[in-house]
Amino acid sequence: MRIHAYFIRKIRNPDSWENEEITIFAIFCKIAKQKGDQYTKRILPPFVTPECNIVLEYTLVYIAEYPQERINYAKAELILGAKDLRTVGKHILEGRKVIEKTTIELTQMLSELPGFGRLPEQKPGTGEYEGLVATVDELGSAVRRMDGAGGTEVPVIGYLHSTYVYHRARNPLKTPLSRALANLPFFDTS
Repeated sequence: MRIHAYFIRKIRNPDSWENEEITIFAIFCKIAKQKGDQYTKRILPPFVTPECNIVLEYTLVYIAEYPQERINYAKAELILGAKDLRTVGKHILEGRKVIEKTTIELTQMLSELPGFGRLPEQKPGTGEYEGLVATVDELGSAVRRMDGAGGTEVPVIGYLHSTYVYHRARNPLKTPLSRALANLPFFDTS
């Protein structure tokens, strides 16, 4: 694999309500090209929503702060920097779906680690984002118990972004999501 190209990507700044440019890159895989598979792929940072300028991170901020089902459009509009109420609704609903899908995937991973991981207790009234954070924390604890790693875990947004990208892919991906999530890097900070 090698870096194939650099691209300008626009993301919304909720403070100014304007789009700002960031640079992303695409990778090229010679082996995938030889096999007839997709051989270029744009690599997005975890805070970027695929195919959109609204930042995924701000969607999560809203969901964490306002976990109730009804969307407070005035608050969400300010947090996301979105100018259209349909855009606000779309991102909040999609964010909630991704949180649910990610929680289910990580819960399945935890259930396959008997003796190392357990499902976190869910209390009535716990918000979906708060439940995901507890699940990610437990997964990190299970990994540390399994291999004694002293590194820092993948942040919640890393798992969410992977799930989001996986489910938004135009073509079915060859690697199952559970394997993609299991292979997210735990990195050593020492």
